[in-house]
Amino acid sequence: MEQITRSKKYQNGIQVFWTEEGNEKNDFFSYDALVEQRINALDLLNNPRLYLMNAPGHRIEFAAPGCSFPSKTCEDEILITRFFDAPREFVWRAWTEPELVRMWWGPKDYTCPSCTIDLRIGGSYLYCMRSPEGRDIWSTGVFREIVLSERLVCTDNFADEKGNVVPATSNGMSPDIPLEMIVTVTFEDQSGRTRLTLRHAGLPAGEMNDLTRAGWNESLDKLAGIVARNVFRGKRTVRVVGNGEKA
Repeated sequence: MEQITRSKKYQNGIQVFWTEEGNEKNDFFSYDALVEQRINALDLLNNPRLYLMNAPGHRIEFAAPGCSFPSKTCEDEILITRFFDAPREFVWRAWTEPELVRMWWGPKDYTCPSCTIDLRIGGSYLYCMRSPEGRDIWSTGVFREIVLSERLVCTDNFADEKGNVVPATSNGMSPDIPLEMIVTVTFEDQSGRTRLTLRHAGLPAGEMNDLTRAGWNESLDKLAGIVARNVFRGKRTVRVVGNGEKA
């Protein structure tokens, strides 16, 4: 697959361009074909380099999670971009309201029995994710930047159940993992959908980096499920499913 370098809009579809063996090539996709492939046409026009061209299969694919392309250096950074078929305000809520975070925080088969969030600059959070074997792993951090429905920046630390910062070795992990890392999450409106970009900086390359990336992706898969259950078509009314409460 090759990185798409540019795109051009037509009345009945979009033409995309990429370079292969030094030669520019192109292909055309109708809007119906893009819908079938779950590709957001507006984002393809605005951000063509976030997409890859599978020429033999006549398909467009979103860049794989992690470092977007081989040319990007991110040895100590995890970069993930996901699209959610929901208004940005709801995805923001799902990320910042404890009752919603508890529904998706943690990798597949993990649960989140406890979650507290003090959403203000200088405020902190304390999350617990519980493994299928019953092992609890706590994390905490402080919010450094908050732009409502647009951007969150916070520190990321391992913790005990009281919120005290502890080294990764307390959870049987590598001593190479720093005491503090930084997580940045941005939320962008894309014609009614939400483009979420997550950067987890400071985690050294290696097995733990790979496991953390996989854990984030499994958590975001769960978040996508929460979004799918809570967003209705038509007027796209949002409600919270859980405990019978509506919002």
